[in-house]
Amino acid sequence: MKPQTPEVFVARQPILDREHNLLAYELLFRSSDELGEARVTDDVLATARVVKRAFCDFGIDTVVGRATAFINVNAESLTSRLIDALPADRVVIELLETIRVDDRVVRRCRELKAKGYRLALDDFSHNDVAHEPLLELIDIVKVELLSLDPASLATVMRLLTPWRCRLLAEKVDSLKRARDCLALGFDLFQGFYFGRPAI
Repeated sequence: MKPQTPEVFVARQPILDREHNLLAYELLFRSSDELGEARVTDDVLATARVVKRAFCDFGIDTVVGRATAFINVNAESLTSRLIDALPADRVVIELLETIRVDDRVVRRCRELKAKGYRLALDDFSHNDVAHEPLLELIDIVKVELLSLDPASLATVMRLLTPWRCRLLAEKVDSLKRARDCLALGFDLFQGFYFGRPAI
């Protein structure tokens, strides 16, 4: 008897602009239809399953409508052919914070940019000299709010000012946080205050 393939669910969380217009959804792996935390044991497999579900099984228009899809990738997924198969005009490739920035990663990001892909850097919370070659190529930096107090957040904002990237406030959990981030100059917003991931 053929082993049963585990069912895969895709959650999506909205990403909004300063006027609260829906621009994108981050697509998230879920191993069940419950809204709890994802139980990801293999980032590469999780990315592949999300891509297959969203683009092959359901169709990206069904999953995100006319919005853009943010797809999480680790270093291995970034260099896979899977990414090249995605439509550049419909996705943002979101580089997970676990990626160690080296020449190979920077070279691959340059290739993707040349093909028209947009890149986001996930969970940014402090400046690291290793990020600098990557920041030249990044379109969107997702700033992790929960790990930053107000002074640290202001420092991160100053550090990112020289780069030509849009700033996304990630994990916005209250109206006060949303207003503070708006005042600081964030362009994009994501978090429970605006919408929880939905299966």
